[in-house]
Amino acid sequence: AGASMNGGAMDGKEKFGNLSNIAPPLSTINKDFTGSLDLPGSPLPKHVKQACDVAEVQSKSNPFPHTFARPVYSNGDRFLLCLVGLPGRGKTFISHRVAHWLNYFHDIPTKVLNLGNYRRKLVGERNHQFFAGDNKKAQTILNNARKTCLNDIRKFLMEDEEGKHVGRVAIYDAANITVHNRTEVIESLDGVLPQAHIIFVEVIQTDQEKIDRHIRNVKIHVGMPDYRSEQDKAKAFSDYQKRIKHFQKMYVPIKNKKLSFIKLVDDGRQVTMNKIKGFLPGQIVNYLMNLHTQARPLYLSRHGESQYNVLKKIGGNSPLSPMGERYAVALSKFVKTEVLNPKKPYTRNPKHARLYTSSLRRTCDTVRHFDHSLQKDGWITMRHRQWRALDEIYAGVFDGMTYDQIKQKAPHQFKLRCKNKLEYRYPRGESYMDVIKRVEQAVVSMEGLQDPVVVVAHQAVLRIVYAYFKMMDKNEAPKISIPLNTVIKLVPRNDGCTEERFVLINKENKANSNNAPSH
Repeated sequence: AGASMNGGAMDGKEKFGNLSNIAPPLSTINKDFTGSLDLPGSPLPKHVKQACDVAEVQSKSNPFPHTFARPVYSNGDRFLLCLVGLPGRGKTFISHRVAHWLNYFHDIPTKVLNLGNYRRKLVGERNHQFFAGDNKKAQTILNNARKTCLNDIRKFLMEDEEGKHVGRVAIYDAANITVHNRTEVIESLDGVLPQAHIIFVEVIQTDQEKIDRHIRNVKIHVGMPDYRSEQDKAKAFSDYQKRIKHFQKMYVPIKNKKLSFIKLVDDGRQVTMNKIKGFLPGQIVNYLMNLHTQARPLYLSRHGESQYNVLKKIGGNSPLSPMGERYAVALSKFVKTEVLNPKKPYTRNPKHARLYTSSLRRTCDTVRHFDHSLQKDGWITMRHRQWRALDEIYAGVFDGMTYDQIKQKAPHQFKLRCKNKLEYRYPRGESYMDVIKRVEQAVVSMEGLQDPVVVVAHQAVLRIVYAYFKMMDKNEAPKISIPLNTVIKLVPRNDGCTEERFVLINKENKANSNNAPSH
């Protein structure tokens, strides 16, 4: 366990061991397996009928039900996260990631207000000379933009929803490099927030190679608004570097111990906190400790086709079908060529890629052919880490049934799920909302990795992971297509992810096999 937590390195004498302890031997796969559906007229199992009957009776005999409500994590408290730091350090990336995480996993209304957008509304795009400290006209424009932005932050924090006082978080995405800038923030929110609820997040990066890579990948090539019309990328990079030098002349790091602040140095290598109290601020600190700005790919894949997929049954813990075994072999080859030895690597050492799966048999079988050899630096190639948090949504009493069977034998439950797939909870099972909560721990771990990661899991779980990294609303997650036999490559950036899809087998018959029923 210690080796796994330290990035996979372990003593060269220690053997990885036989994968048979996590994946059953290939001989257990029935190569002649075709399966057969239960007879349509077969009676509903007793435990299923009992659970469905209870649900039916309760709906008629309980006129004042205690309905399920999404959990509230802020208790009405309101906070401002105020970013601090030089340009090109990843403040905008961090702002949007934190906002999406709070909305997606904690249902807290969160809004990012970017000072640059307010400035561009007044004067449009500007080169580095606009940001010089002795440019008095430009400083007046920036001050006006700052006042407008802070006024909008004030309005957002004072909003209520349908007459209810609900918690919310505003994120002020700006440099705030001077003592005067930070004092102005506190004074503008006097009477709206206690000073302890204004948390400054200072982002410091000392690795010049990472700074340059971030500027090129995010600011210049992805398309920062100030440089979208600039065709000469080298010229844009040079201009941005000159802008940074103007800011460096004015930059005063946070030293005031009366302020609530978090200092993030070198993508979480060092984290310093001052006057951080309460549940939500503590959760934010934990998330920030796992967040970084370096681009790296995530590869998402469903397990190979299982025997239950062939039977159109949901849930269960069945082994792979022959086609699923074909995909397992194809996936191992893909990982060897595209993940461990890519032509254009995103990271310094792609051979340090990670492997996450659920604890269920079909995902462990799917990665059984992966190379786990010991590298010269002591790193175990694609070391397998199983997550119970990545297990498929539990269908409760309907586990092992087909959708047709559920529709015929429990029509009321079938209609309820069709009506609200996100919040519907299987009798004695889980809902998508339940799964979202348990998947959070695995997602935060993925955020913290600076190496490529391959995630082999299940349709419902991967829908949640995909929607999070693509910056989508969680209400859309249950509708996302995550087909079998396909690898989805995501590379996180400010506004979501770039995406590529690779169909590894059965390319000629996507409709029938690549979309086997599963939650």
